Amino acid sequence: MSVHDVPAWHPWFVCGVIFLLFISLVTSFKPPEITAFTALMVLWNAGILDSKQATSGYTNSGVLSVGVLFVVIQAVERSQIAAKLARHVFGMQTGVRLGLLRLCCFCFVISGFLNNTPVVALLTPITRDWARARGFSPSTFLIPLSYSTIMGGLLTTVGTSTNLVVSGLADDAGLPPFGFFDIGLIGLPCGVIGVAYLVLFGPLLLPKSTGLFRFLKNRGDELITEVQVTSSFKYKNQPVARMLAMLGFHVDVLVKIRRPKKYKNREASADEANPAPDDVKVNIEEGTEPGNGEQDNGGGAGG
Repeated sequence: MSVHDVPAWHPWFVCGVIFLLFISLVTSFKPPEITAFTALMVLWNAGILDSKQATSGYTNSGVLSVGVLFVVIQAVERSQIAAKLARHVFGMQTGVRLGLLRLCCFCFVISGFLNNTPVVALLTPITRDWARARGFSPSTFLIPLSYSTIMGGLLTTVGTSTNLVVSGLADDAGLPPFGFFDIGLIGLPCGVIGVAYLVLFGPLLLPKSTGLFRFLKNRGDELITEVQVTSSFKYKNQPVARMLAMLGFHVDVLVKIRRPKKYKNREASADEANPAPDDVKVNIEEGTEPGNGEQDNGGGAGG
């Protein structure tokens, strides 16, 4: 079918399918493989694609190579070879830039032979734990980890699935396929320059956030938490100020008291529905001396 024989509605129909495909992928309506296969079936049944065109992707050597590569990657993940090697790369006596240089070089080399995604997934927790153990900010290392892995994909044909697909398309077009290290003639010098830039300027440009755990440790006194008082709470018929004192807290730590609606409805006026702290009663187990200063966790913590 030549270009002039294509019905006028075909381009609009294809654009509509692509638009719906994009919306489905963005909203995660269905898994990507189901969404893409459904779009292919729609175009095939509409007569826009013939059988040869619809199944050509399954015979593409690049696509088949990607499938085989996933099997190899799965074996590497299960063996934990990359993780074991990474633990010996950083060292516990290295500084920020030396650790960054070791990380980037390791990721740059290993991603030339493995897919980028599992490499990043394997090394991210190792890098984060090492940075925390050395007192460094993990954010200084995670972006260089990702970028050096991407650049390492330009070393070999199997470095990333895109290289394999393009090599397969070139083969189908009658062009000579890529050699294993042909892409590295350009990727290697670009990667060396990129790694040098990450090592030299990464610590200066990247944020030095300490993460959630360090934030909670340093600023724990400024946080607000919620405590739910249960019916088994030991202190009973005591003013809030006195109850807090018996628990070892100052009255200023109290910000707000919230009661179930069934208790609020029993109050006769707005003042009684929102009493002052000294007039608020909490339940306590009978037989407990209110002034003995016992520390007890009778209240259940709620988040």
